[in-house]
Amino acid sequence: MKKWMTLLLCCVLALNLTACGAGALGGSEDNAPLQASALHFEVATQIYENEYKADDGTVLLAERYELPVLELRTEDGKLYTLAENVTANGGTGNPAQVTAQNAFNTEMNNVLAGLESEAAQMAAEAKELYAENGTSAFLNGSYWTNELSLTQTYMTEGKLLSIAAENYTYYGGVHPNSATRAWNFDLTTGEFLTLDALASEEGDLQGNSLQESIYWNIYEQIAQKGLSEGYFDDYDSYLQDFPTLATLNFTENGLTVTFDQYVIAPYAAGPQVFSVPYSEFYNALSEHAKTILSVSKEQTVTADFKAAAILWSWFYMDDPPMDYNVTAEVDGNLYDLADIKGVETLEGLRALLLRYVAPELADEWLNSADQRYRDIDGRLYVMSAGRGGNESLGGYTCTAALDGDSGVLTQTVTLLAWDDTAQTWTDTGKTEAYEYPFTLVDGHAVFSAFPYPY
Repeated sequence: MKKWMTLLLCCVLALNLTACGAGALGGSEDNAPLQASALHFEVATQIYENEYKADDGTVLLAERYELPVLELRTEDGKLYTLAENVTANGGTGNPAQVTAQNAFNTEMNNVLAGLESEAAQMAAEAKELYAENGTSAFLNGSYWTNELSLTQTYMTEGKLLSIAAENYTYYGGVHPNSATRAWNFDLTTGEFLTLDALASEEGDLQGNSLQESIYWNIYEQIAQKGLSEGYFDDYDSYLQDFPTLATLNFTENGLTVTFDQYVIAPYAAGPQVFSVPYSEFYNALSEHAKTILSVSKEQTVTADFKAAAILWSWFYMDDPPMDYNVTAEVDGNLYDLADIKGVETLEGLRALLLRYVAPELADEWLNSADQRYRDIDGRLYVMSAGRGGNESLGGYTCTAALDGDSGVLTQTVTLLAWDDTAQTWTDTGKTEAYEYPFTLVDGHAVFSAFPYPY
């Protein structure tokens, strides 16, 4: 028997919509058509259940799927239907929100069809096995299973819907299997999202793409926790291709990247799950992605701090991105063409600094470089002079405290000590804290002090 039922409402979030030609059609104000501004999205969970049985009534396979359904509802909680939409718009067609709703639900129907098809195919195999071997193939009333369970529903203010699920299957054998699935949907465009669709063309200040920014954070998590010892030898090649080989879903705090069993680690290790904070890849997102992800101020301030730290490093620790194929010599010094996105000249570099630090700091950093940065024939060139970092300092964490349009970011740095026996730097268990006051200007944290210790 097959049946659909509404199980629960997972997420209710008000969404103000623009009126789409919904002018008054006559009559009193009380009888005016529904206005789009009265609508909001809700996500309901529907359950599909079915059993496949042998001719003698023995259950051979059971399927149970939880699938999300995107709904539009009025302020009083009533479903907003296509008929009401046409009435409200004078027969002119669907508003964008109804189009988005239809696109999402159509894809969920496709997901259901795929699950049903797989179950039907496996049920046919189960019937053949039962006909040949009888109950010995299904001991103690056991039967095969195909299930889909929703594990997360996250929605920003009517802009992004991110859903994660687990697909559990057992078709005999030593152990069951599970695989994660996720759907990330742009409610403003009615399109399912890929990582590439969220990426900026230029990447972050170092030129790292969105994919690279996330990859490097996962790589660092693995290194810090010593996880690679339990992974396959070639795990890194799969790690780099995580948008294809892992499941991605968004949360309030960032991106969750899940590798199922057998991808980078054996079955016994279980799924490998990594949480990447928004601050680690925010600077590589497109402007549209930033608007739909609804990242907290604390995380955007931390992202700005990381950008400012990169800029600081160009003057005191590392080189900026450079094109080593284009060189120039001035006063016996060799310069390479700067390859900083959006920066053509020294004045352009100063303008970039002013997005993240106060004018006094920007000028201090520029003056510290002496003639390392200079314009040659109207383009910015750089003389390589990187020194590396302070190896006695480990990683750090950040917390941001805001008070209106200003605040203080606190950086807590891990202190390391050299271990002669192990011939490596080890954690001393001690930390040092540094404070960075800032003011929010045009959406960016602009720091007035930058005591970066590295």
